[in-house]
Amino acid sequence: MKALWISLGIVGLIIVVLLLIGGSYVGAKNTMVQKNEAINQAYSQVNVVQQRRLDLIPNLVASVKGYVNEESTVLTNIANARAGVLGAPDRASQIQANSKLDVALGPFFRLQEQYPNLKGSEQFTRLTDELAGTENRIAVERQRYNKTLEDYNIFVRQFPNSIWANIAGFHYRDEYFKGNPENSTAPKVDFSK
Repeated sequence: MKALWISLGIVGLIIVVLLLIGGSYVGAKNTMVQKNEAINQAYSQVNVVQQRRLDLIPNLVASVKGYVNEESTVLTNIANARAGVLGAPDRASQIQANSKLDVALGPFFRLQEQYPNLKGSEQFTRLTDELAGTENRIAVERQRYNKTLEDYNIFVRQFPNSIWANIAGFHYRDEYFKGNPENSTAPKVDFSK
């Protein structure tokens, strides 16, 4: 009789341990699903504000063309970068293409210094203000996306979540928006001219 109680106690202990492990797995998996969906939602919001920028660019280019015919290289680079964003097949390619668009827009804003009449164009001023506001929105949404992705990556790499993540197929995702390496060198300022 005593052996029966010991056997039942061991079986009961095994069942309790299995329930705890199963509960841990289910809880971790549900959290990973939630965090994965939060990443997708955050990236979707980044796409919304980036699409706004893409929609503004043709209007800006059209308003500038009348003033700066000889600056067609800048406008061509912007158009090509925009096409690259629209043609990007996956998230990593979209992130890289948007970085190229960020670089292409830099010289565009410097055109204002070379063409003072352009600054006086009401449509150009309105559109550049819209684009500047959009760039700020993009920066904020990219920051939110990166933070959401970081939260997910930390969760799936912590113990015991890392075990459950591997079993459930959730892995570290390196899809961060990163700064452009070209921005690491300071511009040269020369007042002698």
